[in-house]
Amino acid sequence: MRRLLLSFVLLCLGIYSLAAADPKIEAALKTFKAVGADPGKLKTFCSMTKAMDDAGEKSTPEDDAKIEGMMKALGADFETAWGAVEGPDDKNPDVKLFYEGLDALVAKCPPPPPPK
Repeated sequence: MRRLLLSFVLLCLGIYSLAAADPKIEAALKTFKAVGADPGKLKTFCSMTKAMDDAGEKSTPEDDAKIEGMMKALGADFETAWGAVEGPDDKNPDVKLFYEGLDALVAKCPPPPPPK
């Protein structure tokens, strides 16, 4: 019985790996991991996400230029990865993987200071 259960689990894992993510999502995840492993790029990414948070929905042209400059500093692969999905889609497993990878990268940034 134990072997049967183990075989079933291994089969499921094998099938899951065969149903791999869309190639552009896989490339995005690889890029996010690379940015997270490079201290200089991680610092730039964290600065960019902070600038995005600070700008909010009503960003100025200066905010946009600053964010775009940081995006370019992260490289063409990152720019492509950033645009790999068009928005949240809870029903699409590839989109879920994308946001999980992005969330893992954001989690490497230092937390913002507490409000005063």
